[in-house]
Amino acid sequence: MFFKDPIRFVALLLVPSSGLWAQTGLAPGTLYKQASPAVVVIEALGSNGKVASTGSGLLVSADGKLLTNYHVVAHAKQATVKLANGDAYDIVEVIAVDKRKDIAFLKIPAVELPFVRLGRSSGVEIGNTVYSIGSPMGLQNTLSQGLVSGIRDMDGYRLFQISAPISHGSSGGPIFNMTGEVIGIAVLTIDGGQNLNFAIPIDYARGMLGMSQTQPLTSIYEPEPAAPKSEPEPTVPPQPSTPAAPAAAATSLSPTEPRKIPDEMRTNVAGFLEKKLTAWTEDEAKVPLGEPARHRYGYDQQKTIVSNIFAYRDPTNVYREFELAFDAKTKRMVGVYLYPVNMTWEQCKKLWGENVNTIKNADGSRIYAYKERHVNVLITKEGKVINVGLY
Repeated sequence: MFFKDPIRFVALLLVPSSGLWAQTGLAPGTLYKQASPAVVVIEALGSNGKVASTGSGLLVSADGKLLTNYHVVAHAKQATVKLANGDAYDIVEVIAVDKRKDIAFLKIPAVELPFVRLGRSSGVEIGNTVYSIGSPMGLQNTLSQGLVSGIRDMDGYRLFQISAPISHGSSGGPIFNMTGEVIGIAVLTIDGGQNLNFAIPIDYARGMLGMSQTQPLTSIYEPEPAAPKSEPEPTVPPQPSTPAAPAAAATSLSPTEPRKIPDEMRTNVAGFLEKKLTAWTEDEAKVPLGEPARHRYGYDQQKTIVSNIFAYRDPTNVYREFELAFDAKTKRMVGVYLYPVNMTWEQCKKLWGENVNTIKNADGSRIYAYKERHVNVLITKEGKVINVGLY
């Protein structure tokens, strides 16, 4: 079997269990059946031997070579790779990493494993249909569909912006084109950003595949980032209530006056609310904050309601207001969106550091997505913060 053009051909997908090539034009269900056996779950173990975090990965050879994100294993001295069939491997070695692009090329001691075929990401265009298979929130081998909605310039590389839903645990999983070839690796999502998800083009990883020398996982180990600094957030003097003043919008909220504001919240609103993620319910939030000023719904790609979002005035005046998102099913707080009165990127760096992916927008604004914290910051081209997302 042959084709004339190696890039624009009627592509073929390796059927993992048989090694045969199936003609493309694959239905989503067919793609899933053929590709999902080669998608793995990676469990990074903490110093206590327990699972500290999880990610996804894709097998690229029958002898156990696989690709994932660097951040999935960077803070682990030990890890476990679990195959779709339930087999688990506790010996995980490193062949190569690219920290800038967040790629890790790993190896487990195995034979005759299913694996996927890597495509070429150089031909990917905006509007192409893509599929993601990963383990969002620990739900192993979940299939989702979307489009390539943008190609974004980063710091020395590019990312595909995709609408195929991904969540925590999807990091390192494969992104397929319609023909069933892997054209990207899921790397990050902007929570609260209306399905803003990103993938590393697979061509950045293809150059690693000729390497074979392994080293222990401990050779790339990095300690966990330090906890956020406890120093107070910058104080903001009272703003005049004029149409041009940033604080004017807050006066229109007219919420019930918050009660019993904790001292920690007065010192650092963001740090306080960050600690309440997954802990607070709507009723618990009302104890210090009072009744919310507004309510809206959060939706997924299928327009299903997934969260209730409530707006509150910030009594410290560092933020014009903030919104708290509560999961529609669990009723727990899953997101915090902060809208500052007057905050700069320099001030954010003092709170959370600057280990970020930088996403550049056409209007000069930028999104700083933290690599090792669940924090996203949207700033203007002048460096003023528009909003901060915690999740």
